[in-house]
Amino acid sequence: MAYVTYEEKDHIAYITLNRPDRLNALGTDLIQQLGEAETRFAQDQDAWVAIYTGAGERAFCAGLDLKEAAERSREGRTILPSRGSRPVEITKPTIAAINGLAYGGGFELAQRCDVRLCSENATFAMAEVKVGLTPVTGLFTLLRLIGQSNALWLLLSGEPFDAEEAYRIGLVTRVVPLAELLPTATRMAEIICENSPLAVRAIKHLVKLGGRSAYGLCSTSGIAPHRLSLGIRRCEGGSGCLHWEEEARLENAVAARGSIKRVWGTKTSSVSVEVPLSVAPAR
Repeated sequence: MAYVTYEEKDHIAYITLNRPDRLNALGTDLIQQLGEAETRFAQDQDAWVAIYTGAGERAFCAGLDLKEAAERSREGRTILPSRGSRPVEITKPTIAAINGLAYGGGFELAQRCDVRLCSENATFAMAEVKVGLTPVTGLFTLLRLIGQSNALWLLLSGEPFDAEEAYRIGLVTRVVPLAELLPTATRMAEIICENSPLAVRAIKHLVKLGGRSAYGLCSTSGIAPHRLSLGIRRCEGGSGCLHWEEEARLENAVAARGSIKRVWGTKTSSVSVEVPLSVAPAR
């Protein structure tokens, strides 16, 4: 059974958790298929942005499948199911369209997306502490998203909160009616796709790396930060590098002033500064 579906249309990949009868909970099969879908997105040259969402109206993802976890515990196995492989490194933008519940591991999945929006009926919680557990990744990601005080309150209390509060603390960018959630996420992805995919990926990489480090690279290279344009290229030997150049280039551009849409390519010109991608966080 397909617990995760993958569909690509107009450079947008739709990754849907498809287990609505279990509130899209994270069981072994779903986690495995999610990793496969993320690998497919990472390797899909036609997919520039991914939208994550959950099937049905009740839940984005309710977190760990506690029923399966109990069965694993009785059998003497680890409570947390294994992904079966290392986490997938995604250099392209991701959007979480959060419908309904986003608890525990489901909330953490939303946290590691680059942009989040939610429906008016969305509710969130890092409730692991209430069952004697600690979050896996939320300990680190939530702090960066909403600050230490807000993050610690949510982590230490385990209390749920609604869409309005999520917007107030800056966790989500927009709150929309449920019927408008996926169309709004799609339009946001389309706006991103209208921009240079090389610049978009480089911006994501630099934000993850940290603005201070990026500014330091500008200083040491002697290039004014406001003159830099960014792109991603492959260095010799196949390792990923951050590519800096002083002037933006449109490859295969057919745009006449304001009358034809830009056609973005994937090539870059000369290198000013290179930074191995391995020094940056995966997401």
